[in-house]
Amino acid sequence: IKSLVRFLKNSRLTTLEISENERVNTVCFRLIIDALQGGSIKSLRIRGCSIDSIAALENYTLPHLQLLNVDQNNIRIIPALERYPSLECLSLEGNWIGRRGYPSVAKLLQNQSPPVKSINLTFTGMRDPEAMLIAGSLKQNTALNHLRLEGNKIKDEGRRAFLKLLNDVSSLKSTCNSNHSLRSLALPRSFDLGVVAMFGHIDLAININNLYAEKSHAASRVKVIETQLCSSTRMEISRLQLTDCCYNSLFPQIEPVLLPNVLAMVGNEHGQSEMYRMLKATVSDLMAVSDRKTTLKERMADNELRIAT
Repeated sequence: IKSLVRFLKNSRLTTLEISENERVNTVCFRLIIDALQGGSIKSLRIRGCSIDSIAALENYTLPHLQLLNVDQNNIRIIPALERYPSLECLSLEGNWIGRRGYPSVAKLLQNQSPPVKSINLTFTGMRDPEAMLIAGSLKQNTALNHLRLEGNKIKDEGRRAFLKLLNDVSSLKSTCNSNHSLRSLALPRSFDLGVVAMFGHIDLAININNLYAEKSHAASRVKVIETQLCSSTRMEISRLQLTDCCYNSLFPQIEPVLLPNVLAMVGNEHGQSEMYRMLKATVSDLMAVSDRKTTLKERMADNELRIAT
């Protein structure tokens, strides 16, 4: 390792990979990071070694580092990575970080410092509480595009947290404020019918995010049309999210003057039967809009008459 360190200190390497070497431990990792300090390294992969801590990262700066892969080590705690402004990809696969490591990952995602675009947390000991923590940290995150969570024991609560992250149907505002930037989400799959249904809606939200990448307003609009304005879909997602679902409760959230346009859109997107169901639920609001227009016209006519006389 000494000869490697001497070489690294005088090199302009942009890529370094060390794999399947049990002699490379935590001390070696610190020496390598020290040798790379302030250099041009962009991609650093040290996998399948005997590293149990990467705390050395807090004491050094690799300003150009874009990819950090420390798969298949014995790492438990993830240090703060604010010193790595260019970091885009972080891979921790096979490190059983568990309850101690996930708060640090959640903080990284919540603060978006650095604004990581891809994280691999495969086989890291995640259960439902950690899955809920990570999902919660992504509510305001607009940077992360890819998240891998296979090989973890994520069950209904964890899956539900990610479904709600991607498309919260508790209100129109919640749907619009859902996460529209996550474009791939790899979760442990199951053939249970209830789980399959949940994944169907997760996959739909992910597909919409992909289709309207970098266009969050368009993505939110499509999610509202596809899920909120289709009574059967809204009912099913509400059931999966354990959210109360009352069809009539949706329409007070829409400005009455917009209801005719929304009705027409529902007819085009979901068919006449869905439009009729919505028409029945909004007839009083539509009548109020009609009466308001009539009253306004009468007042305008009355004002014109007064001006003329």
